[in-house]
Amino acid sequence: MTPAPSAGPVADTGSTRQREVLIELVTLHARVLQRMPVVQALLVAGLALVFIDKVTAPVFASWAAFALGIEALRAVVATRVLRTLNSIDPTRVHRGFVVMAACAGAADGLAAVLFLPRLEVIDQAWLGVVLFVIPAAGVAVSMSSRYILGAFALAIIVPATVTWSMLHPEHRSVIALGLLYSGLLILVAAESERLLMRAVLIRQERDRVVRDLERSNAEVRAAQMRAEDAAQARARVLAAASHDLRQPLHALSIYSAILAANPSAATLREVGENIDQIVRSLGHLLGGLLDLSRLSTGYLTPERRLFALDAECARICAEFRSLAEAKGLSLRADLPPTPLCGDQMMVGRIARNLIDNAIKYTDQGEVSISLSRIGDQAVLAVADTGKGIEPHEQQRIFEEFYQIDNPGRDRSRGVGLGLALVQRMSELIGATVSLESEPGRGSCFTVTIPDAAPEGGPASTSVTATLIPMPAGTRIYVVDDEQDILASTGTLLTLWGARVETASDVSAAVALFERFGPPALLIADLRLGGHEHGTALARRLRATWGEFPVLITTGETSSEALRETNAAGYPLMHKPITAERLREMIGRALEPAA
Repeated sequence: MTPAPSAGPVADTGSTRQREVLIELVTLHARVLQRMPVVQALLVAGLALVFIDKVTAPVFASWAAFALGIEALRAVVATRVLRTLNSIDPTRVHRGFVVMAACAGAADGLAAVLFLPRLEVIDQAWLGVVLFVIPAAGVAVSMSSRYILGAFALAIIVPATVTWSMLHPEHRSVIALGLLYSGLLILVAAESERLLMRAVLIRQERDRVVRDLERSNAEVRAAQMRAEDAAQARARVLAAASHDLRQPLHALSIYSAILAANPSAATLREVGENIDQIVRSLGHLLGGLLDLSRLSTGYLTPERRLFALDAECARICAEFRSLAEAKGLSLRADLPPTPLCGDQMMVGRIARNLIDNAIKYTDQGEVSISLSRIGDQAVLAVADTGKGIEPHEQQRIFEEFYQIDNPGRDRSRGVGLGLALVQRMSELIGATVSLESEPGRGSCFTVTIPDAAPEGGPASTSVTATLIPMPAGTRIYVVDDEQDILASTGTLLTLWGARVETASDVSAAVALFERFGPPALLIADLRLGGHEHGTALARRLRATWGEFPVLITTGETSSEALRETNAAGYPLMHKPITAERLREMIGRALEPAA
């Protein structure tokens, strides 16, 4: 009874190993068969020398031709198998070899039927010894296949022993001895087959180990190259950031000395405007570095929701229109309805950085923004009539802090992080960025974004954002372990008409709730210096006092608390935070109440 094949990976592994063994077996057997015509010719020649004058020559010649023809046929088939080894069915080839082995054995066994009756007893014994030795040699020829050996041996032994027993009835037991002899040879071949299986398994394991080592070495080399590239990028970023931080800090120290000298009202206004500009530049620099850090550490993960890309781009164009007009540029937008399923914030940042970059590097003419669809992809194109980019510069512009024609690091022309962020964010959302530029005629950046929603998606919304007013006396709690931040934030919120209470640690925050109850809004820093971070504090206070709006601020780029904040869904503001951004986030948080 044939056992049922087992299912699953174990069965697959066993089948693969069996195939490997069969391929190895038929390969080795085929190589031996290529030499068998020579061996058979030597056997025929030896028998001819002994029996040519004792048997009929035509009978011997016919037998010799038949035996040599069988071996020649096996050699031809073996050669063909070796030439097509990669495409053979090893099971079918093995069965063919078994059949041919039976034919070859029958050809040798036919010698007993034809010649034993015509020989003297001593010659009969000599021929019997030869015929019994041939199956023993077949153990090597069969190459560990008990089926090939069994067919070959039985095809020789059975005719020889039957003929012998008919000539010598007193020795009929020779048939049983012949069968026993054949069984022993088959057992030897079976043991060789197991050894071959073990050898194949050892080779497979060796090959697997070699492949694993090669793959591990390749991974190590790739990781090493990535680490070297990252180290070079960090060194480049740190060098540029160090310069771009030192310059405005130096200017701030000078302006601080001017303020301490009790300047005139006009000078005070000028210094205030300059300080505001410097702080904004520092904010842009730190914001860009923060985004790069979040992208590198994987804390910036894309969201997927349906939104109107045309409305998002229209809002961004409205932001930059006054800047373009101040430079005498025309800002043209071609924004047909383009629904998109993706991360609105990242796509908006990509568009904003490209438009900002185009305006900075265009002195006359226009900047145009257009949307289109290609299948299920949305295409955003930002073109300008600026200086254009030389071909050898077109790859480098996506490096951090790399700027063309700005060796003096003029902060009014940005810090060189915009296009690097465009490239990183595009990779994160699965978009592709391409550039076409001709020096002296301008450039066109094209972003192809996947997952464009079908027609009939969200309708375009108004491009003018209305700031939600803050009702006078709105109670806001600010929790932060930095006294300077508490003081400055509290003063600003008070000027905006809020009633502000501050706390520098968790216990003080809890005391505010126990004294005044829940606020209209809680602004809490993520890291509070104690055992509880801002997100955990907000969750605990909500569980006790009910739902109220929460804003989380942080200067971190990677921590478990930051991951927990993202998972909890609290609005998150990364420091430094501009006054406009803070007012916008407060308005959004208070919007349900309004």
